[in-house]
Amino acid sequence: MLRSGPSGSCHRPAAIGKVDLGYLFLPRAWGFGYAAEACAAALDWLGGVLPGEPVVLTTQTANVGSMRLAARLGFTEVERFHAWDAEQWLGLRSPVTPSA
Repeated sequence: MLRSGPSGSCHRPAAIGKVDLGYLFLPRAWGFGYAAEACAAALDWLGGVLPGEPVVLTTQTANVGSMRLAARLGFTEVERFHAWDAEQWLGLRSPVTPSA
């Protein structure tokens, strides 16, 4: 996870200053739940280290599996944009506020 800065977010102004969650797996590793497990662990860790911090995630709209995973992890659409010769989706996961 990285914090998106102005130079790294030229295609994603809504991501500037937010923690950016990303992953990349070889096709032979797709479909085994590795991304879901890794992202859930990273988000859980982040919640303990930086509570209340919003997180963004970007994926291609054509990547159905990543779109489904983003929804399961609680990301909601902020914007769509064109980059890297494809339509991209930017999602935001708002901070989870612990109940008292």
